[in-house]
Amino acid sequence: MIRILLLDCPPGLTEKLKKQGYDVEAGTVGFATGKRRLPCQVYERDVFFYSPSTICIRAGSLVDKNQIEDASPEFDLKYLGDRIEGGATFVVFVNRLVDDLRSQNGIYSWIPFMPRIVLSKDKTVHANRFESYPDSDVRFLAPIVAPSELDLPVLQKLEVPPAQQYPRDIFPLYWNDNGDRLGVFMARGRGALIALPRFRSNESAITTFIQRVIPKMYDIKTRVGPVDRYVSSLENKAQEQVSACESELERVGAELEKKRVDLAAARLEKGNVILGDPTAKQILNYYDTALRQDDVALFYLYKAVELIENNHGGESGAIKKFGVSAEWKFLKKTANASYADIRHAPKPGDVIQQWSEEDIKACFDACEKIVLAYFGSLFP
Repeated sequence: MIRILLLDCPPGLTEKLKKQGYDVEAGTVGFATGKRRLPCQVYERDVFFYSPSTICIRAGSLVDKNQIEDASPEFDLKYLGDRIEGGATFVVFVNRLVDDLRSQNGIYSWIPFMPRIVLSKDKTVHANRFESYPDSDVRFLAPIVAPSELDLPVLQKLEVPPAQQYPRDIFPLYWNDNGDRLGVFMARGRGALIALPRFRSNESAITTFIQRVIPKMYDIKTRVGPVDRYVSSLENKAQEQVSACESELERVGAELEKKRVDLAAARLEKGNVILGDPTAKQILNYYDTALRQDDVALFYLYKAVELIENNHGGESGAIKKFGVSAEWKFLKKTANASYADIRHAPKPGDVIQQWSEEDIKACFDACEKIVLAYFGSLFP
């Protein structure tokens, strides 16, 4: 699973992504709060997002990097450059936080390979369509290269270093009428820095990147040499067919992702409903205790079933409501047989029986069917 670190990103995003099943942690580098707090070592993460929306004011002045209190000195940002070159991806949203150019750059200058920011105000923005080589090599970025989603005007541009041509290491993502870069992909070692302008919703852009870009990022093939750079008519035709299939796959993938989100939400709602029911919660306590204590498991399995009976008119009422009568009678009969002196003190002459592994498994299976039937009654 891709390990994600959110730095100064929109509040609530971390929990949202966790609920969708992603491995994500969150922290701050300190410009927003005046206190740097990281949750882990940067070399333990694969993808980073940085999207500051505020800056700390201290004693009437913007906080400087030397004034930031380090609340997590055990975690060091100095490894970030090596981590990117080793294969990590760093995505930064360049948000205008201050009009002072020096301070604006300071908020981002700690990021390895970060281009210098220059203030601007561009209402017309062009985007890479990734139609031809070498831009087609980074077509996986298409889902987050959408000018209609940007927060216009874009208030800064980037001074990007000259691109290496073979293989290409820098790709423009957004630019203005003057050709100035407003967003860029910079390959660095085996990893990359991706700088983007502010979106109308950076949170949505991050979610889109995680769901639709990351799955494609690690299957990139770069063309090298004259033979690979020449594109034949047959290859063009085949590429058109591949592109058509990829478009359909992307559509289906987006729909699948939506359904996965719906499934994750349904699972979360299921847990909330079950754990919100006092009877169900106590049943689970008994069941968990039975799992941990084999020698007295039947005692707790019986209590789980008895709890349901007490809330639904006794044994006959519970069986009438939930069914599974065979399992109900089997579990109670086994418990009442005084196996291992579980429910009753033995009478004179009684022989205390020891149950077998098969007996234990049969009792657990019976209890589980009864409990699942009860859970079913909690839902429409």
